[in-house]
Amino acid sequence: MVARMKRSLANLLVLLVVVGLFGGNWLVLRDLQDIHSRDPQPTATVPAAESFGSGSEVIRIGVVSRFAPNIIFSGYQPVLDYLNTNSEYRFELRLSTSYQDAVDKLEQGEVTASFLGAWIYGHLESRDLMPLAAPRNAAGSSVFHAVLVTRADSPVATVQDLAGLRVALPSPDSWSGNWLQRRGLPDVGLTTADLDSLHHFDHHQTVVWEVLRGHFDAGVVKESVADRFKREGLRQVALSPPIPGAPLVARRDGPPAVLKTLTRLLLALNDDDPRDREILAGWTPEFAFGFRPVSEADYTEAFGTLEGER
Repeated sequence: MVARMKRSLANLLVLLVVVGLFGGNWLVLRDLQDIHSRDPQPTATVPAAESFGSGSEVIRIGVVSRFAPNIIFSGYQPVLDYLNTNSEYRFELRLSTSYQDAVDKLEQGEVTASFLGAWIYGHLESRDLMPLAAPRNAAGSSVFHAVLVTRADSPVATVQDLAGLRVALPSPDSWSGNWLQRRGLPDVGLTTADLDSLHHFDHHQTVVWEVLRGHFDAGVVKESVADRFKREGLRQVALSPPIPGAPLVARRDGPPAVLKTLTRLLLALNDDDPRDREILAGWTPEFAFGFRPVSEADYTEAFGTLEGER
């Protein structure tokens, strides 16, 4: 009896260890794959390179919540690492809980600069914020599109085919979350009432997977995301009119030396230079060609022309 109890206890301990290991691995895998990752807390930051001492001046850079937190970290942290390596400052990433939260943090001075969406920056009433730079594309300009996407096996071939279907969109504070209703559908004689349904999600990746899983018939995402998921079975149907890229924005009364350093380093990268190309090769596709200067007028004029607002 005693021997049997010892064997049972030993078996139970082995089972608990196996369950614990499986559960831990499953949680890690879920966090890496889950596009519904928890929204970042307002105070979340990513430490800068460890080579910088505690005496370095900390400069916080914000980012809109276009992607799940783990994707934001992997996409933006290499840019900050480059800035840290080449300046006397210690740049840290500050996440936001929404597009508007990113703007609020910048206006309230919680961050020195922030990567904002083109749509939300182009529609700001305040003129206290100025764009410093925006990502370049492969052609050397800062022009990008929103893209209507569907599954590779879907019969959807044009915007007109969306009648009666379910459509997924990202944040209503983004160009990708607005183009279809404001231009895409009206241009072909449709309205949102002609669709089965229209739903906004927090992140572009969520839109992609809702479409790939068949929960929605089509979706709209930014161009770099649409390109990234081609191999996963995502097919591009239509492009929006071009808009300037998502800008890095700062307060006009921000610290001049910091803003000068920030702008100089980003604009110095040239993808034709082998040394710079090696740096850019480790960056997300959105930033893979470096940055170029942009102006406030680029955004107000672009969206004014598209919507007749200005």
